[in-house]
Amino acid sequence: MEETDGETATPLDDRLLDDRLLDDLEDALGAGSVLRAGRDVLDRYLEPARGRGGPAAAVLRPATTAQVCTVVRRAVLDGFRLLPQGANTGLVGASVPPTVPSGSDPRPIVVLSTERLVDPIEVFADDRVAIVPAGVRLSTLNDRLAPLGLSLPIDLGADPCLGAMVATDTGGARMLAHGDMRRRVLGVEAVLADVELTNGSGPTVIDDLTRLRKDNTGPRLTSLMVGSGGAFGVVTRVAVELARVPRESACGLLAPVDAAAALDALRILEDALGPLLSAYEVVSDTALDLAVDHIDGLRSPWGDRSPAPEVMVLVEAAGPIGTAEVLADAVAALDDAGVVDDAVLVPTDRAWHLRHSITEGLARAGTVVGFDVSVPRSELVAFRDDVRERLATTVPRAVVADFGHWADGGTHCNLVFTGGPPGDSERADARRVVFGTAVDDHHGSYSAEHGIGPHNADWWIRTTPPGDRAVLRSLRERCDPHRVLGHPALPF
Repeated sequence: MEETDGETATPLDDRLLDDRLLDDLEDALGAGSVLRAGRDVLDRYLEPARGRGGPAAAVLRPATTAQVCTVVRRAVLDGFRLLPQGANTGLVGASVPPTVPSGSDPRPIVVLSTERLVDPIEVFADDRVAIVPAGVRLSTLNDRLAPLGLSLPIDLGADPCLGAMVATDTGGARMLAHGDMRRRVLGVEAVLADVELTNGSGPTVIDDLTRLRKDNTGPRLTSLMVGSGGAFGVVTRVAVELARVPRESACGLLAPVDAAAALDALRILEDALGPLLSAYEVVSDTALDLAVDHIDGLRSPWGDRSPAPEVMVLVEAAGPIGTAEVLADAVAALDDAGVVDDAVLVPTDRAWHLRHSITEGLARAGTVVGFDVSVPRSELVAFRDDVRERLATTVPRAVVADFGHWADGGTHCNLVFTGGPPGDSERADARRVVFGTAVDDHHGSYSAEHGIGPHNADWWIRTTPPGDRAVLRSLRERCDPHRVLGHPALPF
């Protein structure tokens, strides 16, 4: 995944929708369901979390699966594209229209917002399952589940909608313990775009919702929708497996003797804690220093120690009563093994406040160009060394401030430019070095957990075998033969 800032949006072009069509859609969807370019404020649907978006002819906000079917049918028959959008928190550009309209596709682009798909939320506590409309926010679901001692344990800095979490296969800081959305999704309901032009029949509604964990009755269409970026269908409801909220959690901050020792410490902790180990976050000294320098009240756990530890580790254990004591014993074992120079047990909220302040601290320090990549755990240290060495030569202005989920092999290779935003050539060189080092030299991925989107489309083409590409394009041809769904730059 590449996160970028500083793109320039193009002015609204003249590919608008006829007012009579929008009037018809509003009659079908209800008052307030249609927002029109030039008349209504569309900014929050067109501006992504980072970077810039392009123009849209309208925003449509259906409230039921039947209304989504109506929107998809009209898109096919009346000749406009649909860009499914949840909470618009994505970082690879897939949730907003392109800044430069595609010259090969003259159809207007309309945002299909799922934000009104919010009722009903069905919770089956004994099954530890919830069936949730696509527009429900993660925080809303977890607030509903809290009195039952349950949660959807995907831990994120943003607050996305459930449907978009499926479409992007969201991960998070506690993926180590709970997996990504692919692991938590039991089934989906989704609307395809297979409308017949001759008679207007369709679209197909896939109903693969289930409360079952064990159902070995053949291939599951749900798997097709997870990670699809909205290109195969519009997810309208999702069945998710929930987890019990742990009775106790505890955190420690570690100062390994060097970066390689962070992996030694991880092996020891995995052996000592087993399934109690819920998170293992590694933060570089550069990232920590920039956060401490730019966030008021933030302090390094190591004080003014010189030299500062090369990396800091946040380790979290979660489980039954007594977990904190087990973590304390495990941290003591690290000291006995000689893999840490220092370690402190801290309250969970304080530990995560420090970790979550890193992103804000880097943003305040300068322009951030971020790459969320992954490599096998055994290659994390070598990747880190190689990418720093190559960036120092190729993009010398870039300050590497990395942090990430090392237990999963993921790392945010964030580059901070403190002397002004990077130029196009610097961005291109940085992307080539970081992605190339991860993919070509360390058996990794250019997108650890944020999906493809227009930012990563060329790398998908470069790294996906031709046979795989052909199969996926055939599947899309069946699900969306008129190519009305998803971002125009999606490569499948």
